[in-house]
Amino acid sequence: MESRGNPSLMQQGNPCRTPLFLIHDSSGGVFSYFKLEPLGRPVYTIYNPWFRNTEKWNGGTMLFVEKYIELIRSVVHKGDILVGGWSLGGQLGLDIGRVLAKDKRSRLRVAGVLMIDTLYPYWGPPGTVHAELPVDLVLGSCPPDMKTEILRCTQWAKEDCLDWVTRNWKENRDQLDGIEADEPPPTVFIHATQYIPVTESETKAVAMLDQFRHANNGWHLFPHQDFIVARWEISTHHFGLFEKGMAKETTDKVIKACNLLAED
Repeated sequence: MESRGNPSLMQQGNPCRTPLFLIHDSSGGVFSYFKLEPLGRPVYTIYNPWFRNTEKWNGGTMLFVEKYIELIRSVVHKGDILVGGWSLGGQLGLDIGRVLAKDKRSRLRVAGVLMIDTLYPYWGPPGTVHAELPVDLVLGSCPPDMKTEILRCTQWAKEDCLDWVTRNWKENRDQLDGIEADEPPPTVFIHATQYIPVTESETKAVAMLDQFRHANNGWHLFPHQDFIVARWEISTHHFGLFEKGMAKETTDKVIKACNLLAED
């Protein structure tokens, strides 16, 4: 991943339209976005610059938010932008929008956030049993050394999200301060409606990512309830959104979302 710039210009599109920044998922990578068809606007990707760390980064999700605002400003200095991405990318996009909105001196403004099957990262009360994710479905033919790095990065991102949930819990709304008290920018939520195929068990457990699949991926637990301005469904599971046969529909929904949020 280091061979590409960060941000990397994935699609040039129409330079007069609002640029879109697609942020990595919990794996740290941006490979899936390259399966999207042309979106008609400048599209940049941002990968996790600490992906190859052998020791966990310090600073939680806010480390990423602050770093990625810096990276975005390195290519777009002022005006409107769109941010978000698949899974964790959408969550980070929410906070980038909240931080920039709070900075009265910022010349950048997030016109909208794109959440591509982003999950509110709460996996149920202690003791909740989840089915194991089928690694081959998730990582496919990834080289063994990269699989190790992806799994490590994903675990660290999950740990950071535990703290994010504590600060962004519906019942704690009156106690919030700082960025977590601010409304996110208008957001479009693209929702995968199917469950990840897992080995059936007597407990009927589902994958961790599907804990609240039936309830808008758990966003009813978020202290802000009016930030999602549109919700569109795709009939596939979380890891099927960019696969052959589905990438075109995902692309169409992303285009529709960007057009709605940017109004350009």
